[in-house]
Amino acid sequence: MPRIASFQSQLTTRLLAWGLFNVIIGALLQGTSSPFWRAFGQQSIGWGLINAALAVFGRRSLRRKLARGYPTEEAQRDARNLRRILWINTGLDVLYIAGGWKLARSCDGVDAKTCGHGVGVGVQGAFLFVFDLLHAIRLPRASSSEGR
Repeated sequence: MPRIASFQSQLTTRLLAWGLFNVIIGALLQGTSSPFWRAFGQQSIGWGLINAALAVFGRRSLRRKLARGYPTEEAQRDARNLRRILWINTGLDVLYIAGGWKLARSCDGVDAKTCGHGVGVGVQGAFLFVFDLLHAIRLPRASSSEGR
């Protein structure tokens, strides 16, 4: 298995775990009486479902590539594309953090629901910033000996 395929498998496993964790926590928070925690939980559910879906589709695509053979050129191209995506996402994560912070600050402590949504977005952005940054840094370079 090419190193990039192993890396992609680990990345999607971690993203799926984070997504499922968020869905579970978010669902549990829907049972609280606090508008802040319900809103925070709604953000967790939404982000969790999106992350889980991305992980599932990524895993499915990887399985198809491995089943038909994963040529070196394709593995190298996928490594470059994944690196680019991770760096772009790292930049977007900063915007999520800033947007969540701005939304949370706009509630002035009065609108608990808005505060909960803002903090929820900020927490997701912060986690994904670390996640994307670490994976972008650690992504192996595809060597010319990789492939089938």
